[in-house]
Amino acid sequence: MVQPTKLAENNRKGDEMNYIVGFIFIVLIGYIFEQRRHIRFLEKVNYNQETRHIMADHEIFLLKHQIDTYKFALETLGYSQDNINKDDYTKHEPSPEKLQALQEEFQKEERIYRSKNIQFETELELRGVE
Repeated sequence: MVQPTKLAENNRKGDEMNYIVGFIFIVLIGYIFEQRRHIRFLEKVNYNQETRHIMADHEIFLLKHQIDTYKFALETLGYSQDNINKDDYTKHEPSPEKLQALQEEFQKEERIYRSKNIQFETELELRGVE
């Protein structure tokens, strides 16, 4: 019977180590690719959440604007929101100066409203949302 030489035995052990190192290397590459895929997924989720937050914030702004518009309408007609909250529905004719001030304030609010809408639409366009 032929006994393997020490050199042949060392070569066999070296081959086994090469296989183990190669396997570990392939596993690490697979792990890195999986982590990159997971990072891309999380970035997409984060992007979608940011878009939803932008839309929710704009909806809140729209509701506040609508409430302010109703307040202006009440004041223009001669009613006070504070008095209505106290169950006082009496009408007080506003003076021409008060009407002028209300008109100027309303126009200022409308400019802000239009500006915010343009900003919101632009931001959604940049994000690719239709």
